[in-house]
Amino acid sequence: MALRFFDETPAMGILRNCVYAIIIMLLYSLTTMLLGDFYAGFLPAYCLVGIGFSFFGWGGERLWYATIANFFNQPRSWYAVLSHVPLWGMFGGISYTVVLLTSKKFSIIFIDEIPVKNLFFTGAAIGTCIQFNLYMLDVRIKQNITRGTL
Repeated sequence: MALRFFDETPAMGILRNCVYAIIIMLLYSLTTMLLGDFYAGFLPAYCLVGIGFSFFGWGGERLWYATIANFFNQPRSWYAVLSHVPLWGMFGGISYTVVLLTSKKFSIIFIDEIPVKNLFFTGAAIGTCIQFNLYMLDVRIKQNITRGTL
């Protein structure tokens, strides 16, 4: 996410998103295990899914702050937060679709990609959930910093 905890350097942002990618990959792998679709040979694809959601989500946040945030007097208001949702969905759908189709092209994972809109909508839902939770984590951390409890 482009929301910064402190004056964050690009290297720290990349490191933070790498940590997010690992967490997302582990959660995605756990979810596929619970659904009975897990196969250890697909682990590289699951890793790419984590990287895709993390970095595409960060890109969506950076795009929001570079363009849409300028229209709001208070970028943390509830109506401003609602304006994030289309970008979270769009970038989540794009990342999931691109990663899975690329993984299929290189025979890392075997999926049924027709119709591709199913991949996009699944990615949009997952991406929105991930980015919403990361946004709320960031808000909570900033509130704790402001209160001096962190």
